[in-house]
Amino acid sequence: MPAKAQKLRVAVTGGSGKIGRETLRALQAAGHQTANFDLRPAPELGRTTIVDCTDFGQVMSALTGVDLVGGGFDAMVHLAGIPGPGYATDAEVFQGHVLSTYNVFSACQRLGINRVVWASSETLMGQPYGAPPPFLPVDESLSRPEWSYSLAKQLGETMADTFVRWSPRMSITSLRFSNVFAAEDYANLPSIQQRPESRRLNLWGYVDARDCGAACQLAVEAALPGHEALIIAADDTLLDVDSSELAARFFPDTPVRGRLEGRQALLSIEKAKRMLGYAPRHTWRDETRGRS
Repeated sequence: MPAKAQKLRVAVTGGSGKIGRETLRALQAAGHQTANFDLRPAPELGRTTIVDCTDFGQVMSALTGVDLVGGGFDAMVHLAGIPGPGYATDAEVFQGHVLSTYNVFSACQRLGINRVVWASSETLMGQPYGAPPPFLPVDESLSRPEWSYSLAKQLGETMADTFVRWSPRMSITSLRFSNVFAAEDYANLPSIQQRPESRRLNLWGYVDARDCGAACQLAVEAALPGHEALIIAADDTLLDVDSSELAARFFPDTPVRGRLEGRQALLSIEKAKRMLGYAPRHTWRDETRGRS
């Protein structure tokens, strides 16, 4: 596990969102100073500076300094964007993500903000698996976008490779978040568990928003050399069914690497555990215990 970093000034785009809120909380709890740049305010988290990340001038202006917020950032966590496919037209989803990711990476490079963490996605690894995955559990070696949203994420990771080549002092960590659950989302579990085929599209993966925030904090502090892509998911699936049974039922011809133990996740988080010390603390079982 990496040594704990010094206290940092961290800019967070999309800090008003599901992952962003928990990222701000995690960073602040660790003693870092934060600034939230978003299109939507979140008064309970402190001041929000309204910034459209698809506008390069606004990104540069925000990072160079804003009255009452200041500048001089040591790190950036880029979470702003449309949260998934289908929330806007394909072209808008694609353009928004590609532009905002380029603008953030480029602004950070120009300003010497060398610690960059951003929200990539599990979706670029083949979802919705019209063609079965080549192996299980899926890991970061797989990059096979099937949607405009996931194509934009793939291009973001390609940009990350290029920016760290241009600027070897930069560290860019792409966090491939699984399906993110906030507290209110666990109420949807019964309908998911009654229809397991409905979540075949992402291998029954999920991750609690608080674990996402912790992962962002760890990635900022670690500043891994170059560019690394890491899956951020829970240790288990959303179902009370053994993962070996799920694999045999839904992906009978897909080779399994190693042995699937119990309800083990089919999205491998071994790399994030090894490189960040990531350890998901929240499961759907804990969150639904005691509910009728």
